Amino acid sequence: MLGTTTTAVKSTLQRARARLAETAPSPDQVAEPTEPQARALLGEYIAAFENADAAALEKLLRRDATLELPPSAAWFSGGEAIATAVTGLGSPGDWRMIATAANGQPAAAAYLRGADGAYRAYGIVVLTVTATSIGRLVVFGDPGLFRAFGLPPVYPERGPARPPPPFVAPR
Repeated sequence: MLGTTTTAVKSTLQRARARLAETAPSPDQVAEPTEPQARALLGEYIAAFENADAAALEKLLRRDATLELPPSAAWFSGGEAIATAVTGLGSPGDWRMIATAANGQPAAAAYLRGADGAYRAYGIVVLTVTATSIGRLVVFGDPGLFRAFGLPPVYPERGPARPPPPFVAPR
């Protein structure tokens, strides 16, 4: 199927594994954020997004951060590209977010303002955070997910009725 031999494929795989072993951080170099650190990053992300502040958003993102929007093929790489794409989605005040958690990771429920001024459910953004920054954003643009998170389909005028659930830093 690949037009090559089994030996060539195995050799390529061996070289790839060796290269990954060389470049991967050692376990003692990996610092996972504490829950307060992750919450702080989530809060800063929400503020930057709601204010359409590209500079603040870019500061929160790792240089090699990624943004994914499954199931679409849209994908962005790099803090600057992501900040530009995300803040290009509207002006300050067009979005509201509620902090939550998804699969043990910090997340934000995003509400988009409609023509009538009401903020309606848009989707859930799941963040992968490190001790100091955000490495990955995955946006699930499905308003139907809000029910599973126990969130209202229209943003409450007085903010969230409950504190965000605790989450465990991703592994």
